[in-house]
Formats: sequence, structure tokens, C-alpha cells
Amino acid sequence: MIEITGIDLVKFAQAVYELSQPQGMGILHYTPEPLTAEEAKQLMRDDDRSPLGMDYVKGRACKMHIRRENGKLFISDTWYDHTDRVYDELLGRFGIKRPIAESEHGCACNCIDCQNEQVVS
Repeated sequence: MIEITGIDLVKFAQAVYELSQPQGMGILHYTPEPLTAEEAKQLMRDDDRSPLGMDYVKGRACKMHIRRENGKLFISDTWYDHTDRVYDELLGRFGIKRPIAESEHGCACNCIDCQNEQVVS
């Protein structure tokens, strides 16, 4: 888990959205406009354990969820459907370093390189 306590969650949600791409049926809902601060605030939850959850937002596969534990905020070590390079870019915008990655690509990466490496049985 990566601690993100103290960052601006609205700006974080906007950055997640900006760095995410439309995928699958999400393409039907895709709009190129940036996520406004008001739209980002609407994604926030009153849930004490999960203050932000972004799955598909306006067609983009954001796949970002924040957990609260003992008053601190955390995100996963990997970003589903995003490369490690993109994850590092996101975290770098907030001055956060990710633990050293095992590979260039994140969990369930859907980039063209990883798709070419997948073996169909």
C-alpha cells in the first residue's frame, strides 16, 4: 500500500481521470473534456473506509480506490489497467514515490505490448 495522506483528493481524482483512457464499452461514454473540480467532488464518498472510488468515469477506466485505515489514506501498490510509468507520473505530481516496481507494467496492464505477450489457450 502507498500512503497518500494529506494530498488534495479533488486534484488527485482529476489527475487519475486525466491519465486514464477509455476502454471497452466505456468508449460509448467517453468525453475529451477534463474532469471539473465539482465533478471530482461528486466522486467523493462519506464512507469512512473508502473516501474515493473511481471505476469508469465518463468512459475512462480510472480504476482507482482510496482506503482509509487508522486515519491515514492509502492506495494500492499497482494501478489496474495502467502501466507503472503512468502510475509513477500520477504519484510524481503529488511528490510521492512508489516502491520499486518489478516490471514496467502494472497489474492487468492492457497496453498493446502486454496484449501481444498474452497467450490464448
